[in-house]
Formats: sequence, C-alpha cells, structure tokens
Amino acid sequence: MSSCDPSLVDQAPFSPTELSYFSSARDFRGPLAGVYATIYDDYHFSATGYNGWISGMWLLPGDDLTESRGTNTFFELFDGSLNPNNSRLQFAFTSAYKGIARANVVIDRINNVDYTGFDGAEEIAMMEGEALFFRAYQYYKLFNIFGSVPLVTKRLQTEAETNTPKSPAIDVLSQVIIDLQSALTKVPESWPEMYRGRITKNAVRGLLTKALVFRGNYTGTTGDYQEALTYFNAITAVLVPDYLHNFTAATENNAESLYELQATRPNGGGNNLNLAHDGGWRGVENMSVFRGFMMEVAGRGDFNDATNTRYLVTEKLLSAFGTDPRIDVFLNPEDGVEGRIFQKYNKPDGVNELPPMHGGSANNERILRYGDVKLLAAEAALKGGNAAAAIGHVNDIRERARTWAQASGYGDGTVPAAHPATETNAGTIMGWIRDERFVELAGEGHRWWDLKRWHVGGDINLSGWTGDDNEFSTYLASPVQFDVNKHLVFPLPHAEIERNSGITENNPGYD
Repeated sequence: MSSCDPSLVDQAPFSPTELSYFSSARDFRGPLAGVYATIYDDYHFSATGYNGWISGMWLLPGDDLTESRGTNTFFELFDGSLNPNNSRLQFAFTSAYKGIARANVVIDRINNVDYTGFDGAEEIAMMEGEALFFRAYQYYKLFNIFGSVPLVTKRLQTEAETNTPKSPAIDVLSQVIIDLQSALTKVPESWPEMYRGRITKNAVRGLLTKALVFRGNYTGTTGDYQEALTYFNAITAVLVPDYLHNFTAATENNAESLYELQATRPNGGGNNLNLAHDGGWRGVENMSVFRGFMMEVAGRGDFNDATNTRYLVTEKLLSAFGTDPRIDVFLNPEDGVEGRIFQKYNKPDGVNELPPMHGGSANNERILRYGDVKLLAAEAALKGGNAAAAIGHVNDIRERARTWAQASGYGDGTVPAAHPATETNAGTIMGWIRDERFVELAGEGHRWWDLKRWHVGGDINLSGWTGDDNEFSTYLASPVQFDVNKHLVFPLPHAEIERNSGITENNPGYD
C-alpha cells in the first residue's frame, strides 16, 4: 500500500483559495458584480427556456395594466394556478435568495479580511454599502411578494443554518431599513463615469424613504413618516423638465434617476445562467431588459398587431387619465385594440424587427426615480400633519406634466391643473396622492404594492374587488378570484418548505 509523500502536504495550492484571493479592490469587484447581476433576473427573459420575467408578479396584479391572452392568470386573476407549486414563484424566491447569499459573502469577506493596506481600500469599504443595499432590496421585494420569509443576514456555514424559520413580515421590512441605514454611511454621493450604475447615497435614500413609508402604512407608526421625510429631504435629485426623459434610452441616468438597471444589449434573449451574462453594474455590456409586457413578442411584426398584443391599459387607467397628456405619448389610437397597447418604454408606432427570443431592450430599467419617491414624501407629509407640504409635492409633479406637455405640443398648459393649496381635508388630499401615483407611475410596477399597503393602512378597502372595469379592469373572460384574506401575499414555494425544516407552514390559505 502506498502513502502520501509527506513533502507534498505543505505545498502551496496551484490556484487561489478564498483566503488568498482577496488582496485588492479588484478582487472584491467580481463577487460584488454577481450581487448586482441578480437584479437582471427580475427583468430579463428567455422565450426558449424557463427564466421568465419575475417583474410580472408586481405588474399584473394591479389595476393599471391587463392581459389579453390569459397566459399569466395566476397573477392577474388570482386563480388556482397561484399555488405553492407555481414555477414563477419558485424562480422569484430562489433568485432573491441567490442575491442575498452573494451579498452576505461580500459583507462577510469585507468584515473578516484586513484590507486596510490593499490597493483600493477606500473602494472596498464602499462595497460593503453596495452589498447591504442589494440585500435590502431583495428583502424589500420578498416582503412585498411573500410577506413572512426567512431572514438570513450572515453567510451560511453549516447545513443546520440553512433551515432558517420565517420571520414576521414586519421584521423583514425592518431589516431592510437597518441595512439601508448602514449602507448610507458607506456608499459615496457619486461614482466616476467608468462606474456609472453603482449604488450612491441618493439610491439608498430613495429606497429608505419607500421602506419607511411602507412600514408606516403597515404599522401606523407616525415616526416612520417623519424619518422618511428626513431621508427624502437629503436627496439631491430633481424632476427633469421633460417627462419622457424618464423612459428613453437616450436620456438614461438623468437628474431624476436614483438607480437604474444598466442594459446595453438591444437584442437579448439568452437566460441569466451564462456567466458571460452574470456580473457587472454596467450590464456586462451585453445584457438587455425584457420589454415584452409593453410590446408584442409573439413573432416578427408591428407592435400594434392585435393578434400579438399581450398587455393593455385598463379601462380604469384610461378613465383616471382623462385629458391628462401623460397618457397620449404612450398610446397609439390606431393600434387595433381600441388604442390600449401601453408602450411606456417603446415608440407607440414602432415595429419589432426581432423574433420572440430577442424581445430585449437596451433601455435601462428605472428601479428608483425621484418622481415616485416625491409622491411617497407627499404621503409622509400628510400622515405627519403637514397638508400644505403634501399638496405641494403633488402639485410639483402635476406642474412638470403640464409645462412639459405645453412645451412639447401635447397640451395647452392647463392640464393637469394644480390642486387647491388651501385644502385641509386629509381624506381628499390622500385621494389626490393616490390618483397621482396611478397616472404618473402607470405601468412602472408600483401599483399593486401601493394598493396592498393602502388597504392595510386603512386608506382603501380591497375586500369587494371582483375584477370589473371599476376594480381590476381585466379583459380576460374568467372572473378575478381575489380573496383579500389570502392574496395580499403569495405562497412560499412548496420546494422551499420541503427543503427547509424551519418552515412549518405556508402563508394562510395556501396549505
């Protein structure tokens, strides 16, 4: 019997180990790029494999967009396919925790490696803030989709640690706030142009404002609203004069943008499993975002071909806009579907020149923009008793729309008109805020989470929603089966419950 040569035991390894790998800022950038990359799962799409777009589960349940085919009935109709075995839910859950695990590794290494003498030590310290931001963002999504989920805030080292029980939903949201408050002390105000797309203090302040207003809605804690205003007031972004500049590729990363997913590949189609597609804050220079919900992806041809259309403006949204010019630029009255194909990120009379597997866009996804956060600041001001400030925020948004429309030839400068600054009725003002979020942010993915938090906070009541044009406004033949006691959160994936012995039950109604 032979044995190992003792002289070989203490030989240095041929390739870097984890302990030896991290020796400069460059070595930390690779793992951090993987943290950024997981966000592409939300918006990237492959028509030839699974990897469908996750963002549909916060776009379709609301009442601003509807579907003409019935291929996503679980999110639009809340039917029986919205169950723990739904593969889209499994993908969303797994993707979020992939991002969290990657963030935890970066945070762990930064906290356990003495990098003070490394080249780029200052940047490494900032990277911890970036990882904290994305861990917070993933938990923010998980809170809004699933409610109560396992909280994992450290790198898992043992099998037992993977069996983490669910934490109460509000604890998940509170962890979001804790992570963001820590991130704010670490990330810079801005990055050099070569690092465009990395997290800045404005991005953190924006998500902090959102998370605090959401927690105020869910708990009734008035202090959260005041704290939200503190972070909002520190944001240095502004409303850009041209409303359309928030949605075109030529005006990405503008003064209103707080954080954008950087997309640079106009003809995407592969999934996010290829490592060449899996890293980088600048879109890996070859990644696209999926715009299929705004345009046809069933085949080559005109965006406005009714046989290809999938997502349309609801009757309720059209009614809410009325004569507001913000809707006109996103609709083509001759689209063959009563002028209802909503193309906020595409030219309404454009032509799709690519087959379905290339339903991508080089137009950045606007994850956080100042207009959204400003309207949340209006809510925070109102809940804190400052009606005048709340009205001012709403009127700022309306003034931008009005002056832009007149300058661009979409209106005469009278619509949307300013609300009376002397109004003091909180219910009336809250109605203005809700209406403004509906039209200003239409199709941007905020509506469903807004409706849920307003219901929980007592501002609206979703109990009687049935899906007609005054409520969900779906075009689908099947009725909406919404149950307010069940569907405010979605079910945890069955596979996760089977794997994780710490989870003993699913969300109510999904067992």
